[in-house]
Amino acid sequence: MGAQPGLGPAGADLAGEYFAQLLDRFEQAAAAVDGACNLELAMAGLRVRLRAAGEGLRSGLLAPFEHLACQEVGDPDLTISLFDTASTGIEPPAPLWEPIAAAPGTNPVARLRSERACVLAAAGSRGLTAVLSAEGIAVFHLPDAAAIAASERAAPIREALQLLMAERGRLMTHAGAVGRDGRGVLIVGRGGSGKSTLALACALAGLEIVADDYVLLEPDSLTAHAMQSTAKLTADSAARLGIAAGAIDAAGFEPTLEGPAKALVDLRRLAPATLGPRLEISAIVAPTLKPHGPAHMAAACGFGEAEPTMRPISAADALRAVAPSTIVQAGFGDGGGSLATLADLVRRVPGYSLELSPDPAANAAAVDRLVAELA
Repeated sequence: MGAQPGLGPAGADLAGEYFAQLLDRFEQAAAAVDGACNLELAMAGLRVRLRAAGEGLRSGLLAPFEHLACQEVGDPDLTISLFDTASTGIEPPAPLWEPIAAAPGTNPVARLRSERACVLAAAGSRGLTAVLSAEGIAVFHLPDAAAIAASERAAPIREALQLLMAERGRLMTHAGAVGRDGRGVLIVGRGGSGKSTLALACALAGLEIVADDYVLLEPDSLTAHAMQSTAKLTADSAARLGIAAGAIDAAGFEPTLEGPAKALVDLRRLAPATLGPRLEISAIVAPTLKPHGPAHMAAACGFGEAEPTMRPISAADALRAVAPSTIVQAGFGDGGGSLATLADLVRRVPGYSLELSPDPAANAAAVDRLVAELA
């Protein structure tokens, strides 16, 4: 797409033009189904309006945000309009970029950018996201909302929220957040580190939980804000946590980009009393798996339980735990700005490594003790 992707002949704003076309198609879709369904949210200190045309998107992508629903009236700070072709009959505009192929299990993204607009086309999920960040508006399209993978429902409209929120000083961070009495810790680490299992163990133990996978970090106030209410777990983690089959998404365990198959769990069903909108962050916790030594093997076979071990780590180690996955998973945004924000975070709050026990309750208790000590 050249040195200035999204700019055509004589400075034409191709990305902005595509946004306008996609928004017009949304309006056509809404008219085709007798209007859009609005969901008003209070998210990260902002009013967010989700407008969905098509029943599949209403039930599939809006549901994970219902815990943030509010009754306030007035103009929203951000508006995201969603539609699919299968339930509305409306196709998106023809692409203005060179299509790219997606190998099985991958979801590469084509980008069309200008100073004003950003368009993202995911080759695997075939999701289209068009954003005017400064104006606070976005449009999202799928071919068929009923056929979306569980991974898409786990973090719906993530790209739109990331771009819109970044413009307003909120960084979408790959982390969980748990705590008590409005204060807590960020749980960070790459996929497979035990982050989700630890976060859900804390929720089941009665700690407040904001998220297991993504939060909106407000750097000035060190506040982690909730996004969606979904969590992802492997079959082994679900068994360790004792999660009943009825609490697991009907799609079951599906392969993920990280490798192991995972299933969705709705925190509103799993831990409704502990699901909260925000926590002030007092520390960063990076879970790690204990080495497979004799104590670990004995615990795995039921011959006693190895204790979790919480150790202080340097700011550099904390940054290495939180930054790479956040920057990689939001690679279409401002990676340099994200790194600077996270570097400031690890200078302001202490970091800890938590070597996990096979016992989820013991791990949750270790986090609970840390939260109490920091308070």
